[in-house]
Amino acid sequence: MSDLAESDVRHSEPDEHPKACALRLSPRRMRYFIVFGIPALALLSVAMSAIKVEGGNFIVNELADRFILNNEFSIPTLISIVLMFVASQLCALNYLYYRRLRRTPINAYWVLSSLILLAMAYDESAQIHESLRWSLFDNILNGQSWIFVGAPIVVVLGLLSIPFLLSPPRRLKVELLMGATIFVFGALVIEGVGGLYKVGFGMDFVYVLISVAEEATELTGISYVNLALLNHAAQKGLSVTFCDPAGRE
Repeated sequence: MSDLAESDVRHSEPDEHPKACALRLSPRRMRYFIVFGIPALALLSVAMSAIKVEGGNFIVNELADRFILNNEFSIPTLISIVLMFVASQLCALNYLYYRRLRRTPINAYWVLSSLILLAMAYDESAQIHESLRWSLFDNILNGQSWIFVGAPIVVVLGLLSIPFLLSPPRRLKVELLMGATIFVFGALVIEGVGGLYKVGFGMDFVYVLISVAEEATELTGISYVNLALLNHAAQKGLSVTFCDPAGRE
């Protein structure tokens, strides 16, 4: 009887902290963020950029910087970093799931995807890609010549991923490809347009709008990647939850 009582107490302990879990990621919440959150962040970023253009005191400008999409120390950038990290962990979770079902070389792609997303999250915070410049094209894109380094890397990774994209489950791979395509379009194409515009016309308000479009497109792409992975996880009975460890003490 004493053992049973102790067991009941142990199993009931998690219920003593109903608020310990702070945030549960779900496909529904991710859809809301894509449909409503990203456009709101883009509009807020444009408004804050306009405030900076008009000029203001130090406090106002610092506050505005926290909501500008193309500012590396802003709240939207932090959200982007978190989404990349979560996508990385979801890929690692898929690897563990499929390895238990069947050991196949295709499973290694989940590990590769997880590492790439983890590297992207680090790069987003450290802005390492901006130091990858090809001096031959500096006059064309004025400091954004790293695109000519990044584009071949994207092509190589895309070709290497063909066996993975053709493997089941096909729907998941199509959704992941769509999200990755949106992200790359923002990171390479729209940013390239921004670089060309900056060379010809400078960093005026139109350039700010191009930068906001670029960052919003990247955020949409990584959000779609997360949506695809969360949908797949939900189908397999898996979930991702951020918990407050203090609530467990």
